[in-house]
Amino acid sequence: MDKLSFEQTIAVLGAVADGLIASKDELTALDAALGDGDLGRTVERGFKAISDALQTNEEADLGKLLFKLGKVFGDAAASSFGALFGTALRKGGMALKGKTELTAADIADGMQAALDALIELGKAKIGDKTMLDAIHPAIQAIRACESTDVGACLRAAADAAQAGAEQTKTMQSMIGRASWQGERSIGQMDAGARAIALMLDAAARKVMSDGP
Repeated sequence: MDKLSFEQTIAVLGAVADGLIASKDELTALDAALGDGDLGRTVERGFKAISDALQTNEEADLGKLLFKLGKVFGDAAASSFGALFGTALRKGGMALKGKTELTAADIADGMQAALDALIELGKAKIGDKTMLDAIHPAIQAIRACESTDVGACLRAAADAAQAGAEQTKTMQSMIGRASWQGERSIGQMDAGARAIALMLDAAARKVMSDGP
């Protein structure tokens, strides 16, 4: 399919929420290796709130919906990741205001707006061993996708995000609590980057399983 309808997008967001909640233990373990180990609880609370909001949604504009979900996530998951990811959703939503369906290019545009906001808010850059190191290659993969099929482009994005997450093992953490580990952070995967890869994987799986 070359576009996701409003209803399909809602279903994808729900699948992402379910997938991240199911992965909370993995994310907790990854985060505990470098930080305070609260990422699992953060994603569980944040995505549970998103799942609940989707069940009662009356918004017909996808951009406005994403903005609302960003506020929902940030309010439910009071943590650094919660604040950052909530901002990413809000800024991505602002870039997609007025949309009632999404192409792969639209998804890349929303992700780019989110990435730019994260760089500004978190004062991190690509290569600092953060979620940016998964988001950036995912955007590049969508832009380079030779297919118009949203599922195929999301699959490429998910694979690129996971490769980016794996690459963080070679990096030293430069931002936040993980930076306290110094050179000891080398060899560990960044939990935020892995979370982004899991989100995109869940999205790709949902789109490709549903088909046209």
